[in-house]
Amino acid sequence: MLFVAVAVIFFLAGMEVDIFIPSYPELQQQFGLSPAKVQLCLSLNFVTYCFGSLYAGALGDRYGLRKIILYGLAVFVLGSIACCFAADFSHILAGRALQGLGMAAPASLGYVIIAERYSAEQQASMLGTLNGCITVAMAFAPVIGSYVAIYAGWRGNFAVLLLLALIALGFCLFVLPRDDRKRENVSLSLSTYLVLFQSKTFLKYLVIVCAYICSYWTFIGMGSILYIEGFGVSLANFGFYQGAIAGSFAVISFLSPKLLTVFGQAKCFKISVILITIISIFIGLAALCGVNNPVFITALMCMFALPMVLPVNILYPLVLEVVPETKSRAAAVVNVARLVVSAVCIEIVSYFYNGKFLYLGLLIFGFSIVGLVFAKSVKFPAKN
Repeated sequence: MLFVAVAVIFFLAGMEVDIFIPSYPELQQQFGLSPAKVQLCLSLNFVTYCFGSLYAGALGDRYGLRKIILYGLAVFVLGSIACCFAADFSHILAGRALQGLGMAAPASLGYVIIAERYSAEQQASMLGTLNGCITVAMAFAPVIGSYVAIYAGWRGNFAVLLLLALIALGFCLFVLPRDDRKRENVSLSLSTYLVLFQSKTFLKYLVIVCAYICSYWTFIGMGSILYIEGFGVSLANFGFYQGAIAGSFAVISFLSPKLLTVFGQAKCFKISVILITIISIFIGLAALCGVNNPVFITALMCMFALPMVLPVNILYPLVLEVVPETKSRAAAVVNVARLVVSAVCIEIVSYFYNGKFLYLGLLIFGFSIVGLVFAKSVKFPAKN
């Protein structure tokens, strides 16, 4: 039941982004927004998520996980209510800010509950299943979001998030274990994170995880504008394109425990990095050649999503173990780093966006090369 509770949190985290993205074109039209301005719904959410994650990490290490997660879900509920009844775009932004702040604690600390009870190797397999929950949510969210937007408008998507948040809050209230820890030595100042940044191993793993995750999230964040405005895909069909990419990620996520058992972490990691690099080269070439066929681009992104799962699943548990007694803070740093970089990249790409795949494709290629450079130095125990 504990694992299910964490899976519910991860499911909400996956739905929170993708179910709302199909509403972007409607918001642009209703409020007269540019692509860069409408992307503030995602970027502002990321920014408050980042600040919330940093304090959630320190609070989790100091006071325990249960109460911080529950408080976070309650704030997310308030943000969802604000978005549902927003009278203008500024109210939506305020609600999205609260949603990001609220999601920070459960998304950052939910996995730490698992990490405190299992070894790093067991966590790599369990993370695959949890990521599968996220990506199943991400696969269905664009489809659900598209049809909700058609029949209920953008407010309907926020209503769905509100319902899911209430379910998650009620479930976690009864399932999460009591945690009465109180570590007075854990400072609530941001200086408490310095111990992590003094570790070269932590920073190396962090760069790899962020390089792969951010390339994916930047594409997802720009997906609706690229497909609907750039490729001319209808709102009803958009969800199937983006859902196919998330679905590819989900398939390997659920298969990753078996793959890790059969081939071991080291071999899975190396093969995946090689495949990511090769596919990213084709993505970069497609961008430079001006390919704007939605089916072809979707096929490339599906192939890119498949091998990206294993390096992230393998390294994420290791990141939490680098510095003792800092799991919550380490998880917060990973979440903050990937969201800050994703938000910056989304804003940059949306600013230069010209209706084509060019800048997105080049960004994905660049991040893949960064991942390759740092991944070459990763070492695994002989038994793996």
